[in-house]
Amino acid sequence: MTRSVRVELSTRNVALLLVALALFAALVVALARRGAPHEGSERDGEHGHGEHREPAEERARRVELSPAALENAQIELLTAGPGEVNVTLSLPGEVSLNQEKLAHVTPRVAGAAREVRRQVGELVQKGTVLAVIDSRDLADVQREYFAAQERLALAKATFERAELLKRENISADKDYLEARQALAEAQIEHRSAAQKLKAIGGLAKGGGYELVAPLTGTIIEKHINVGEVLREDTRVFTIADLSSIWVNVTVYARDLPRVAVGQAVEVRAEGIAQPAQGSITYLGQVVGEQTRSATARIVLDNPGPAWRPGLFVTAEVVVERGPAAVVVDDAALQTLRGEQVVFVQEDTAFSARQVQLGRRGSGPDRQQRVVEVLEGVQAGERYAGKNSFILKAELGKSEAGHEH
Repeated sequence: MTRSVRVELSTRNVALLLVALALFAALVVALARRGAPHEGSERDGEHGHGEHREPAEERARRVELSPAALENAQIELLTAGPGEVNVTLSLPGEVSLNQEKLAHVTPRVAGAAREVRRQVGELVQKGTVLAVIDSRDLADVQREYFAAQERLALAKATFERAELLKRENISADKDYLEARQALAEAQIEHRSAAQKLKAIGGLAKGGGYELVAPLTGTIIEKHINVGEVLREDTRVFTIADLSSIWVNVTVYARDLPRVAVGQAVEVRAEGIAQPAQGSITYLGQVVGEQTRSATARIVLDNPGPAWRPGLFVTAEVVVERGPAAVVVDDAALQTLRGEQVVFVQEDTAFSARQVQLGRRGSGPDRQQRVVEVLEGVQAGERYAGKNSFILKAELGKSEAGHEH
């Protein structure tokens, strides 16, 4: 009886052992599946997945371009390095006539237009006859002048005769004094008539009053036709010397502390490739109640015929100058996933590096737009400048391909 009990216990132990082995095997399989490496992990290395996340991201921000593709894309390669940054302030403005070189031509006497010799748009020299006017008022002034001239000549002859008779003791002193007084009065009358004639432009030539250009410039307005009756204050012509123009710039109240007379300015206008250089010559002392701004004036000498009054412009005022350890061309900056990046050349590839920027402005020659780089690019490194957006586009294509 004791032996049969032992056999029964051994069978139950075996069954329990088999169940335990089955549970252990299932646990091993589950753990193996959870801990199994993803496909391709052996190619990535022997370490965990987390340790390879950064290199993968770096590869995703690199663009490979062959030398031929680089040449076809016309990507400009530049070298980062130290330079000067002229910090500028962009202000809106408008080109206007130089009011100090502008003339309004009026006849100064009433009359009718006999001839009109010049038209709008013509360049005229100082003294050029613009029009001829028949004027009754001018005829009256001239008659007074000629009469005063004749009386002066007569009074002068009478005085000389009286003076001669007095020296020979032939005439009395009274006659001499009367002749001298008459001469003085005739001289005063003649001077008055001459000044009046000069005030309206002088003697008429050829029987007409000539309107002449008071300065060298271009006729920009004309309000006269043959036969038209004009008043003495009619603005017949407007002449402007367009070799010098003004640019009136709006300076907002918040920017007034940074703007001053004498600062260098670069003026740009849409449609004009070459900017104009000048400086601030005037800064208004009153801030407008409605606009909350003041006006600054820039004088441009000989800017060229493309700079016409009425053009809207942008004035880049240099408000700060200073050296920077690393500067890059402004065209090199691209926005990638909300970050400012510069494509830096690394062997045969370009890496999109996030950069921390400082001051922005123009270079020493004021033709190139530059930006100071505080972090992300080192001096001496080569980077993509002009047409760097092509690298950004190629990077976008690469990312789209990986997503598929």
